[in-house]
Amino acid sequence: MAARYVIPGFLILLVVHSYSQTKMVDSLKRAIAAEKDPQKKITEIFALCEQRQSFHTDTLAHYADMAKKLALEIGDRSDNILADYFVSNYLTKKEQFDTALKITNQDLKGLTYQKNKNVYLKFSIQKGQIYLKSQRYKEALQQFYKVLNEAEEQGDRVTEVSVKTNIGWVNMEMDQNREALKWFYEALSSAQGESMPDYRGVIYSNMAATYDELKQFDSAEFYVNKAIAADRKSGKNLAFIANALAIQADIFTHTNRKPQAEASLNEALKIRQQIGEPFYIVSDMTQLAIFYASNNEFKKGIALSEQGIDMANQFGLSAKLPILYQALADNYQVGKMYQEYGETLKKIIALKDSVYQKNSAEALAEIQGKYDLQKKENTIIQQKLDITQKNYLFYGLLILTVFAMIAAFSIFRNYRRKHKLKMQLMLDEEKRLAAQAVIQAEENERKRISADLHDNLGVYAASIASNIDHILLNQTGSDNRLALEELRANSQSIVSQLSDTIWALKKDTLSLTAISDRIKLFIQRIASSYPAIKIDVIEKITDDHLLPPSQAFHLFQILKEGINNALKHSGCKQIFVIIDSNAVAQWKISITDDGKGIDTKRSVNPDGNGLLNMENRSKESGWNIRWQVNQPGGTSVIIEPAL
Repeated sequence: MAARYVIPGFLILLVVHSYSQTKMVDSLKRAIAAEKDPQKKITEIFALCEQRQSFHTDTLAHYADMAKKLALEIGDRSDNILADYFVSNYLTKKEQFDTALKITNQDLKGLTYQKNKNVYLKFSIQKGQIYLKSQRYKEALQQFYKVLNEAEEQGDRVTEVSVKTNIGWVNMEMDQNREALKWFYEALSSAQGESMPDYRGVIYSNMAATYDELKQFDSAEFYVNKAIAADRKSGKNLAFIANALAIQADIFTHTNRKPQAEASLNEALKIRQQIGEPFYIVSDMTQLAIFYASNNEFKKGIALSEQGIDMANQFGLSAKLPILYQALADNYQVGKMYQEYGETLKKIIALKDSVYQKNSAEALAEIQGKYDLQKKENTIIQQKLDITQKNYLFYGLLILTVFAMIAAFSIFRNYRRKHKLKMQLMLDEEKRLAAQAVIQAEENERKRISADLHDNLGVYAASIASNIDHILLNQTGSDNRLALEELRANSQSIVSQLSDTIWALKKDTLSLTAISDRIKLFIQRIASSYPAIKIDVIEKITDDHLLPPSQAFHLFQILKEGINNALKHSGCKQIFVIIDSNAVAQWKISITDDGKGIDTKRSVNPDGNGLLNMENRSKESGWNIRWQVNQPGGTSVIIEPAL
C-alpha cells in the first residue's frame, strides 16, 4: 500500500543513478564527458560542483577528485586550491570534519581578501560551516564575525548576506531563536537590490523554521510560502525546495492540517530521491513514517519504515537505524501489533547497547578513577579536621554568642518597623482594591462592547453582503449592478473593520509581535490585488512591548493606512514594514517604499483624510508620526512614542 505514495526501496538505486537532477546538472555532465581540453574540462567540473546541493555527495566526491588530478596535471595553483575547496566540501558532508578543516586551514594561509577574494571567501565561510556542523558553535561565530567585519569594510553586500544567514543558523542550533530571527531579518534587508543574487528562498526557510520553533505558526506559514515560491521560481537548488517543503509539513502538522502535511512530505521525499542522497532520503522517510503513526495510517508507516531500514543497511547508514526502528515501533503500537512492537523494541535496545557499550565502559572506568582519587583526598581532609576540631568548637561558641546578641537587637527593631508597615499596608490595600474595582468595571464594559459589535453589527453587515451577492447573481442592469457591487464592497469593509476592532477589544493587552502577525494576515489578504509589488515585514524585536487595546487598534489602523497609501499612490515595487523594539529606545515602526516620494511640506492630503487620520490617531495615543523622503527615491512613514 505504501508503494502508491513513495518509490519502493528496491527502485531507489535506479532513482539515484538514472533520474535526472536538474537540466543544468545533466548538461554539465555531458559537457565534461565530451570535453578533451584539460583547462576547459576543469572549468566545467568546477561549474558542476557549484550545483552540489542538487546531486549526491558521492557524485561531488567523484568530480572533486577528478578536478584535483587535472589541476595537478595542468600545474595551475589557483585550480588546485579551488579543487581543494570542493574536496573539503564533500569531506564535510561525510562528517570527516578534522580532515576537511586541515585542508581548509592549509589553503587559507596563502590567501587574502584583497588578492584572492572569491576563493578566500569560499574557504572562510566553509571553515565556519565546518565548526557549525561539528557543533563547535563558539568557533563558528568567531569565524563568521571575522568574515562579516571584512565584508563590511570592503562594502561587499553579497558576502554580508551569506554570513548573516550563517550567523542566524548558528543561533538556531543554539536554541537562541530570537537572536536567530534578528540575523535573518538583517540578511533579508541586506539582500535587497536588482544587482543582488536572490538569496531570499533560504532566508525565508530559516525564518519559517524559527517561527515554527517559537510556535508562531501564522508567521511561520507566511515565510515558508514565500520560501517555496522563491525556490520554485529559481529551480536551481533542489535541496532548498525539499527543506522548505519539510518545514511546511511540520507547520501543517502543528496546525492539524494532516492531508496537506502528507502531501508536502511526499513531495519533499520525491525531490530527495531525485537528488539521490541516501542519508537525506532516509531522514525524510523517517519523518513521513512518524507522521503516518500520528495519523493512524500504520500500514503505510510500517511499509515505509521497512523500506528505510533496508536502504540504511544497504548504504551503511547505521546512525539512522535507531530512529527508523523507533518509527516502525510507533506504527506497530498504533496498529495494536504488540508482538511485533515488542520485538522491535528489543532491536532498538540492542542497537543502542552496541553503540554505547564502549562509551559506557570508558565512563565507568573514569568514574571509578575519580572515586578512588576522591577517597584519598577525603582521608587527608578528615585527618586535618581531627587536628583542628577543638579550636573550631571554641571559636564557634564565641561567634554563636555574638550572633545571638545581634539577633535579639534586630528582632526588637524589626517588631517596631513591622507595626508601622502594617498600618501603611492596610491603607495601600484599600487603595489597590478601589483601583482594581475600577479596572474590572472598565474591562467588563470593554468585553460587553466587543460582544455587542460581534453579535449585532457584525451579523447585519455579513447579512447585507450575502443578500447583495444573491441579488447580483440575478441582476442584469449595469447601473444597478455597479451600485450593488459598491454596496457589497462597503459591507465587506464593515465586516473586515469589525473583525479588526473585535480582535483588539477582546484582549487585555496586545504585544508588538501580535500586531505584526495581524499585519501579515492583512498583507496576505490584499497581496493578490497588487501582484507586481513585494511587501515584507521585518521584525527586530528584542523587547516585546505590550499596548492597551485602544492603542493597539490605533497602531494597526495607522499601519494599514500607511500600506494602502504606498500601494495606491507611490508607484513602488517594494514595501518594507520594519518593527524595531528594544529596552533602550523603546519601539519604532516604519513603512518604507521605493516609489516616487512625497511632498513633506504637505502633511495632509487635500483629496482625502487618510494622512490626517494617521496624525490624529498618533496624537491621541501619545506618539509622533512623520513622513520623510528617501534617497534615491521613495517615502518612509515613521511612528514612535513621543519623548
